[in-house]
Amino acid sequence: MSAANIETHGDVFRIPTPFYVSFSGGRTSGFMLRSVLDAYGGSIPDGGHVLFANTGREHESTLEFVREVGRRWCAVTWLEWRDGDRAYAVVDFDTASRNGEPFAALIRKKRYLPNPVARFCTSDLKVRTMQRYLKDCGCDPDEVTAVLGLRFDEMRRVMKLKTDPTRCVSMPLADAGITRELVNAWWSRQDFDLALPDNDTAFGNCDLCFLKARDRLDRVMVSSPLAAEWWCNMESETGGTFRSDRPTYRQMLTQVTLQGRLFQGSDDDTIPCDCTE
Repeated sequence: MSAANIETHGDVFRIPTPFYVSFSGGRTSGFMLRSVLDAYGGSIPDGGHVLFANTGREHESTLEFVREVGRRWCAVTWLEWRDGDRAYAVVDFDTASRNGEPFAALIRKKRYLPNPVARFCTSDLKVRTMQRYLKDCGCDPDEVTAVLGLRFDEMRRVMKLKTDPTRCVSMPLADAGITRELVNAWWSRQDFDLALPDNDTAFGNCDLCFLKARDRLDRVMVSSPLAAEWWCNMESETGGTFRSDRPTYRQMLTQVTLQGRLFQGSDDDTIPCDCTE
């Protein structure tokens, strides 16, 4: 079961406490979590936390994967943003939002949509929600290391975060030279795995995130047209768009419904974000 070669990389994954593993519900962050567990002898040490922030737009397979990790490996705390004094709620697989409720509530509070420049969906629904939970656990968020699942083959994202003076982060997969190919090869040998439709990572994280390449959005819309309705409704409700350089979600949905996929082979256009695989 061991993920990384602990004799070679053990110190990299033995993150000093206090820390929190930001578990996105994807294969990469799952591999990272397993590596941290192995480095600590199979369990999260005192002062360590494993957190999953649910936006309500994750695919059901992602939620099932997070639940399975929690059953097999270690406790995972499920969090959701809330509009109120506490500003978050602790949920679980059964009570987690499935139709974007936290995301929609945040948009209604902000009165505008997130976009590639103002990514408040990540900052509020994930980063700050985790920090508020940690503060209530008695931690100083400024002194807790965020352990993020960015790989060696995502060096542009890695360097951007390493030069951010406002965040204390650790990216052990990048430090250990772990690539997507190594992650996928490891999962192929395990007795459970993330089961996204057609094994397509386009469905990972927020299903139709505006930062994803157009081809990824088209693939999701073709497979699950109802998933697009939430995004269409948010644009209609606010009178805005998630991207000014693209058609609206309603226009994209109409295009794939009438004409099928128009944009193919352009996954590299996905914009990097903190929502890791």
